[in-house]
Order: sequence, then structure tokens, then C-alpha cells
Amino acid sequence: MSSFLIISDLSYLQPITESNIVLGGGSVSASTNTITATGLGYAIAGAGAGAIGQTTYTNAQTKTTVKNLSFLNYSKATATATAYAQTGNKTASSQSSDTSISIVVTNP
Repeated sequence: MSSFLIISDLSYLQPITESNIVLGGGSVSASTNTITATGLGYAIAGAGAGAIGQTTYTNAQTKTTVKNLSFLNYSKATATATAYAQTGNKTASSQSSDTSISIVVTNP
């Protein structure tokens, strides 16, 4: 079964003038990147965020944990990044996250 949306069936739509057109993108930009890696005895995390516009917000956070117990080695890395930009009615946003976990069990 398939259904189609026919715009003329939407009675609540009205024509708009050019002054009401909403534009997006263009002179604003937002970008994020995250990376993580774990292994026996190490955890690495990286995060970056960038935004270009009149009003901008960026946030990049990382956290690493390495625990070595007598028979268990645990490593965890997390990275998050958020970016937002706005100029007039133009907006851009980006979000990224990454997690790596390593668990190694050894004989006591």
C-alpha cells in the first residue's frame, strides 16, 4: 500500500509573498568532530567544535578512565561536541559523540 501527499489537499496552506520566505544556510556554518580509542592500559579522546555566524555557541568535552585491577583492565573514552550558529534567520548546528570501551580479563 502506498499513500501520496497532494499539496492542494491541504486546505490550511496559503500563498506567501517573497517577504515571508525563510532562508537557511548560506553565511552560517557549524562543524563538530569526535574521536576515541581504547586498549590495554590506555584511553584517548578528542573533540572539536567550530561555528561561524553572528551568534555562536560551541562546546567540546572529553573524559577518559583507565583502571588496572589484579585480573581486570578497564579503559573508557568519551567525547562530545556541539556547535550552533545564527545570523538573522539563518541557522546551522552540528553535534557529534563517540565512545570506546576496552575490557581485558587476565588470569590471576
